[in-house]
Amino acid sequence: MPTHTPNNTDASGQHIGRNGPTLQSGPPSPPIRVVFAALAAALAIFLPAAALAVAGNNAGRGAWDATVYHEPFIRQLAADWPRFDLSNPLTATTPGYHIVLATLDRFGPGSTTALRLASALIGAGLLATLATWLARRVRPLDAFLLSLPLAASIYTFQSAAWLLPDNLAWLGVLWILILCLRDPPAWRNLAIAGGVLAALVFTRQVHLWAAGVIWLAAWLGVRSTDPGLFIRLPARIPRTVLAALITLPAVLVVAWFVRHWGGLTPPRFQSDMHGGNPATPAFMLVQVWVLCIGFGPWLAPALLRAARDHKAVLLAAGTLGLMLAIVPATTTDPDAGRYSGWWGVTGRAPVLFGRTNLLFVILAPLGAVWLAGALLAVPHRARWTLLGALVAFAAAQSATFFSWQRYHEPFLIILLAMLAALQPAELRRTPFARLRLPAMLVFCALLAAISAMAIRGEPVAPGTPPPPKHTAPEDPWAAPPPDRAPAEPARAE
Repeated sequence: MPTHTPNNTDASGQHIGRNGPTLQSGPPSPPIRVVFAALAAALAIFLPAAALAVAGNNAGRGAWDATVYHEPFIRQLAADWPRFDLSNPLTATTPGYHIVLATLDRFGPGSTTALRLASALIGAGLLATLATWLARRVRPLDAFLLSLPLAASIYTFQSAAWLLPDNLAWLGVLWILILCLRDPPAWRNLAIAGGVLAALVFTRQVHLWAAGVIWLAAWLGVRSTDPGLFIRLPARIPRTVLAALITLPAVLVVAWFVRHWGGLTPPRFQSDMHGGNPATPAFMLVQVWVLCIGFGPWLAPALLRAARDHKAVLLAAGTLGLMLAIVPATTTDPDAGRYSGWWGVTGRAPVLFGRTNLLFVILAPLGAVWLAGALLAVPHRARWTLLGALVAFAAAQSATFFSWQRYHEPFLIILLAMLAALQPAELRRTPFARLRLPAMLVFCALLAAISAMAIRGEPVAPGTPPPPKHTAPEDPWAAPPPDRAPAEPARAE
């Protein structure tokens, strides 16, 4: 159906503000279609997760983590409500998600099925929020397709199907990105983002990195989109200082837990969480390349245009990806925190010089080039906001010993979906558009197959205790009989 291009848009369909194009990347969908896109995306994760909960399926890695760690902690909080003992919780994360479900347990239906359905609703909220934002920029079908990998991914699906805190944290990350991408974001939006950040780090402390996104949003401008990055410094510096004050409550939340625990994690997990992992940025770029199997038809036109107009930038991005792949060790090594997910697949590739995975040398530069091409095509604020978020996220994850795909994939899916929706209109009307539906359906079928394989096997028995290394002397299961020694499932994620 032909659409009318209003006078205040450019040839690409982007809205023209006083300082250039802003983030309205195309004519918005009618509100009812936005609702349908959001509902379809929400149901894509809620229905299968709810079916597993109602059927009582309790097999797989997600079930093991929920049964051994998260549900016992939720039950403990419900029993102690509201006098919570947070000195050494049975989870490596801050307790926001667990307190929410403990409150439901205390004052509502407290069955495991009911709690799992509540977790499925949180996952549905994550998908609905992303699809709503996308559908305001692209066609509803595209919005649904771009959000579908988040529903099919094993890491978001397991968090919806079992009692895992990941999806509530990703919802907080998504809201911060949405608020900071508004062009221009009013101080009210940044203040709300600061409140969301405080709730986010109360749910998962590692996401304090998102404070940097709020600082960057203030640096870029709050009244209009300032060109460049380092001009008008007398105006930018006070704005950024004020943004830092907005994020201070979140910093204080994390500082309180660090002081309370004597570290960034509760005492029972501090033997696991030590040191960083410099291979994480390269591993994230490998994942970007894999994800572009589905997102590629949306991003390929931008990559082709960048190859024509910005060869030097793509060369620099590829060189950076290559350096990230060869400077740190990138071989699969469980003792170094490099295992599970695509680590297992890439681990079959030849090894160079005893420390460098050949596939990383090839795929990490390609992933960097994909990102560079997509970023070059979007408006100024979106480019720097999303690039800053990626850099801050990668830095935070590199400070974690375990380079696990479960920590990265949902964020990368959200990032690529946003980049795809922000591509200018002329780059969406190309022959690649015909490949969107089959490419994304095939890719999501692959992700769904991985998720399905992960829920096979023997069910996890209720009351299974945690491993001895995560058992504290005050725990009732501190000395389990020999025949109940827990067997942790393999991390074939």
